[in-house]
This record gives sequence, C-alpha cells and structure tokens, in this order.
Amino acid sequence: MPSSRPTRRTARLRASSRTRRTRSTRRLSSAQKAEPRDRRRRPLRRRALHRTIPMPANGLPLMPAPCLRLARLAAVSGVALSVLAQAVPVAAAQRGAPDASAVSIRLAPGESVPACVTPARLMAHVRERNPRLDARFTDIARYYKQHGEALRVRWDYAFYQMLIETNYLSYKTGAGRWGDVDPKQNNFAGIGTTGGGVPGDSFKDVSTGVLGQIQHLVAYSGERVANPVAPRTQEKQDEIIEKSQRLRRTVTFADLSRRWAVDWRYGRSIEYVAQRYRKANCTDDGAPLHPSPDPAEDAPPKPPAREIQASSARKPLVPRVAAPAAVAEASPSVAEAPTGCGIWSASYGGRVAFLIRTMAGVTANYTVLQVDASEEAAQVDAYKRAHAQDGETLGRFGSPEEAFAKAFELCPRPS
Repeated sequence: MPSSRPTRRTARLRASSRTRRTRSTRRLSSAQKAEPRDRRRRPLRRRALHRTIPMPANGLPLMPAPCLRLARLAAVSGVALSVLAQAVPVAAAQRGAPDASAVSIRLAPGESVPACVTPARLMAHVRERNPRLDARFTDIARYYKQHGEALRVRWDYAFYQMLIETNYLSYKTGAGRWGDVDPKQNNFAGIGTTGGGVPGDSFKDVSTGVLGQIQHLVAYSGERVANPVAPRTQEKQDEIIEKSQRLRRTVTFADLSRRWAVDWRYGRSIEYVAQRYRKANCTDDGAPLHPSPDPAEDAPPKPPAREIQASSARKPLVPRVAAPAAVAEASPSVAEAPTGCGIWSASYGGRVAFLIRTMAGVTANYTVLQVDASEEAAQVDAYKRAHAQDGETLGRFGSPEEAFAKAFELCPRPS
C-alpha cells in the first residue's frame, strides 16, 4: 500500500510555493492589502500592450506584422502615433503591396504622356549616359511613341524600362562585360532571356523589337494580344494574363517586380530612371523645362502633308486667266483640311487589318481595325455601322503593323 506521507520532492515544491506567495505579498502596499483580494490590481503584462495602443479618431489601417511590433514598441517608448502611421505604407510596400503612386501600364481614355516627354528629349537623355550610341538606335524613341500610342501603353515608361534592360542601349553590364543579349537581336527588354547565357527572342528590325516589348506589356496588363511578334509572348501570354487578372485592379509598372525580372526592386529601378529624366527635362506639372533638341516637336501640329496634296488634287484644273475671281478664291478642301489627327486601334481578332478614317470636326481619326480574314467584309461593315458611320476605308493590309505604318504616314504627329 503506497505511503500517504509526502516525498521529499513534494515537500520542496510546497515550500517553494509558500515562499513565492510570501514574496508576492510583501510587494503589496498597505492600501492594496486592505482591498479585497479580487479587486487588487495586477501589474500590466508586457504581452498585453498591443491591446492598449491609442487609436486616432479616424482609426488606423490594419498593419502587417512588422508594423504591429513597431506599434508595441511605440506604446512602451511613447513614440507618436503619427510617425507610426507613416511607417505603414513603407512596410506594406516591402511586402509587395501596390504603391498608390505607381504608374499604370496602359493609358486610360483621355490620358496622355506628359508634354515634356518627347522622342528628341529622350534620345538626348540617352546620349548623356551613352555618347557612343549605335547609329541603328537613333530613332528608337519614335518607335516607342508610335507603337505605344497605338496600343495605349505608357510608352515613356516602356522606354525607361528599355534603358534598364539594355543599360542605356550599351548592352553591357556595370563591369563593362557584354550581357546575354546581342544588340543585333533588337531585343530591348530581355524578352525570353532566362539567364545562364540564354539570348532570348530576336526581331528583324528595331521597330519590330520595340513592338514586341509593347505587346508584352499589353499582356502583362491583362489583355490578350492577337498574333504577337515575340515568340515568348505567344507561348506565355495566357499564363501572364492569368496572373495579372488575379490582382483585380489596374496593373502598374511596379507590378513587374519579380515577374518580368526576378529583382524585387525592378519597378523602383524604372521609376528611378523616370525621376532622373523628369528632373532634367520637366517642370512639376509635366511641362517642358527646356526647348526640345528638335524644334519641330515644340511647334504646333500641322495638317498632314498627304492630306493637303490629296485635297489640292481634287480641285478642278481650270486655267487661272479664264477662272472667275470667286472660283479662284474658293478652295474649301484646302481651307477645311484637318488641323489635328489621332490614331486608334480596334480588333475582332485576326491578322488582316483595315485603315478607316473618320472626321470629328476638323480632326481626322485613323483607326486600324483587325479582322478575321474569313469574315472581314461583315466585320468591317459592322464596325462602321456601330462606330464610324461616315468612315472611309483607306485600304486593306496584310498585318496591323503595315496599317499602323500607313496611319503614321498620314498622321505623323497624332494629338
């Protein structure tokens, strides 16, 4: 039968417990001892501090774990809550949350690139960092504007991205070594490069290479591209679009971090180049800070030359000596020549493209309409009935690139 007498171990534990209770009692003041035991105030435990953080009148947004630890420290040390609130967006940005000031990949309706961003100014900016620029890239900024405006992409930020990818078109690393991409590939954004010497996609010329980057950005914005020129875009755009659509918001250049490139600071690098350019060329409201190297960029838009020639050709060929004064003064086609123009795109899918011109007052709008070759007549007719009732079809083209090239011939400086 086991003994009821306590063991030595049990006796020691009971003695230790009595000692702890005695010491705890000694800490109480005489006033506390007079209070009933259930009303005595217990010391505040440090682990409960997060429940006593003072909240402002308008409340504090939910904070990630780093900010919560900072909040506990603030409650102990008396740090102002306003300073803590400033730390919230910083910690959120470090965790990959979208930056409110980030620039969207696509241009919203009515939105345009700042007036201080022009092809000539961009090329002057490049030559400051790369005085030995390859002559093949002299007009590359114009291609960014051409393809970017056609697909409603922020072509200025696409250009800044190119400067990051090519190190200002030198294609060399900071140590002076050649990168994985050869300049002759006309690959300006590392499309298809996966490291380890993989060169990535190649394009036939500079314009096509720029178009490949712009189309790849369209895919990252969450929109499908019909027949992209980059093999990488053809293979991966469904996967790219699916990931972008999970964001359930407008995709920004900041979202390219860890996606287009593995660097989590990739979006910040693009913004750094943008700020560097704006500091040298733009006022706070986006106006030009200095005259453009190309005076034609700062001049007001003029009517397209081809339009004036065509209008003049429609005038009756009457000898001047035999023509009445009224007929000589009447030149409605020239007087009503467009004073502005715009280039737009629409698509039913397919590779065939039609160029359609519509007039809005004195502004000529050129639309590149992509259609399915098997239903092109019906789709062109349906588009005209819905969007361009008085539209004029200027031609049929085998690819949208050819149609855009023609549109920019007729409208070299779209408004």
